[in-house]
This record gives sequence, structure tokens and C-alpha cells, in this order.
Amino acid sequence: MRKLSLFGIITMVMLAAIAASVSSSHSAFKAAPAQIDPFSLMANARNLPSQESLNLKMWPDNGGCP
Repeated sequence: MRKLSLFGIITMVMLAAIAASVSSSHSAFKAAPAQIDPFSLMANARNLPSQESLNLKMWPDNGGCP
């Protein structure tokens, strides 16, 4: 009797899982990440400091040649 009730419980859980997966109303899909255009970033960059000026601002004691 115990085996029969355990079999019945397992069967009901499996049927419930199948019914839940079949009747789901949403579709799971992975959205595409946003595309970044590096050329347009470089073309639209205006008035940015040069690497040399940034180095002088960040490390003023190391600005010249040794």
C-alpha cells in the first residue's frame, strides 16, 4: 500500500510539473546586449585632454624626463 501511494504522489507531481511547463504564457529568451559603435565614440569626442596633460595633472612630480 505504501508503494502504491508513493507512486501516486510521484505521478501527480510529475503531471503537475509537465502541466506547468506546457501552460506557461511567457517565452524566455535572452535579450541581445546593446551594441557599442567605437567609431562613432571616437568621431564625436571633442575637447578631451591628451594623455600627456592627464599624466601631468595626476603625477605633477613625474612630468619631465628623468
